[in-house]
Amino acid sequence: MDSGLTREVLDALPARIAVLDGTGRIVETNAAWRAFAAERDHPLVPRDGDEGRTYLETLARSGNDQASTVATRVRSLLDDDDHAGTELAYRADADGDALRITLAPVTHDGDRFVVLHHADREREGTEGGTGERISSQLKERAMDEAPVGITISDPEDPDNPVIYANAAFERITGYPVEEVLGRNCRFLQGPDTDPETVARMRQAVEDQDPVTVEVRNYRRNDEEFWNQVTIAPLYDHAGELAHYVGFQQDVTDRKRAERDLETERDRLALLNQIVRHDIRNDMSVALGWGGELAKRIDPADEDAFERIMTAATHTKELTEAVGDLVDILGTADPELEAIPLAPVLRTEVDRVRSNFDYRSQSVTIRGDDDLPTVDVWATPILASVFGNLLDNAVFHNDKATIEIEVGAEVTAETAVVRIADNGPGVPDERKREVFGRGEKGLESPGSGLGLYLVDNLVDTYGGSVRIEDNDPEGAVFRVELRRADPESHST
Repeated sequence: MDSGLTREVLDALPARIAVLDGTGRIVETNAAWRAFAAERDHPLVPRDGDEGRTYLETLARSGNDQASTVATRVRSLLDDDDHAGTELAYRADADGDALRITLAPVTHDGDRFVVLHHADREREGTEGGTGERISSQLKERAMDEAPVGITISDPEDPDNPVIYANAAFERITGYPVEEVLGRNCRFLQGPDTDPETVARMRQAVEDQDPVTVEVRNYRRNDEEFWNQVTIAPLYDHAGELAHYVGFQQDVTDRKRAERDLETERDRLALLNQIVRHDIRNDMSVALGWGGELAKRIDPADEDAFERIMTAATHTKELTEAVGDLVDILGTADPELEAIPLAPVLRTEVDRVRSNFDYRSQSVTIRGDDDLPTVDVWATPILASVFGNLLDNAVFHNDKATIEIEVGAEVTAETAVVRIADNGPGVPDERKREVFGRGEKGLESPGSGLGLYLVDNLVDTYGGSVRIEDNDPEGAVFRVELRRADPESHST
């Protein structure tokens, strides 16, 4: 091949090419290199011969670390006959474009040369070069090894058949990929597949809308499994529908756990019915007859009588706490409504006074006649919050005369209820622990559910509850709730 044809061939190549001799001087370039050098000020194309230096010397002294690395590699290729070619990536920075650089040693008539060629990394990716092939390979490998099933279907062919399925799809369904290709994914459906769910998927495909459903499917061995399926349309550069991609995930374990949870909720509902109806009614009868006996008790038996009545009263209140706790556990996201605060609080104060009327001389509750008129966000079982706190103030009190003070304050956004007692108080290190499930005082007859219920309910309402020290003794339970009526006022 004559030199003229060689130059024409070099000039026809889109990659920039330069040939360096053993001194590091450029002895040949093609048209793409010359055009790049004329149009850009790039560290890899300094002017050859600047300040009397060769291209290689200029590259090495440019102050650009990446250019210096290229110079080092070129020098090693020129000095070592056994050294093979190499490829480098020049990262884009303030000094120039991102390039992919190839260095190849050549020996001609006993002289050593290095062919240096570089191309835009972005251009290669968009024109089907090495960058694009690597990207495509990586994408396909990622899809093949993804932990979820992936399928691609072609809507241009009749029945929208699968044209790609990954290994995870085979693991989930049991169908080898070769048995999947060319078929519509409806072969996974079976006798108990919900037709409404299938219709929803079909409609989404017809409307070219993405959709996610959970559908009962069947593996190759006819085993049922729950499949979370997402189907989404893929469009080409012109905006036309090209393919559908499907993602499949086996959610059988989660569905089984949800079913078990639903069974447990049904059992709790049954327990709720028994506790709230049968036990509560029996304890109401016992307390009623106890009240009748209160006036006829011999003074020597008053202490024993009070202990029996206190235990019976607590048992009755416990049935309410358990029932309310079941309501909480059975509702993932209860709907809040505006609840008048004062009537609920007064009702619970009256209930406690009534429950402990057999010891009315030793239980005093004050402050309920001066409560603000305000609505708060809550549910109808808000009464359980105050009921349990009031019961706690009685049951956990070691004084002969029990004194309880209730009150409420309102701000622009909140209503704060304070229930203070003259009991033994709560140590600082336990002020948060007492709200844990099963927590109770050492001498308490309680179950530990009451304060746990309070904490969960208030949290559900978007509020907070904490314990403070009372002055001079005792504890203050401070309940902060969100106001539902910003125009409220005190009365």
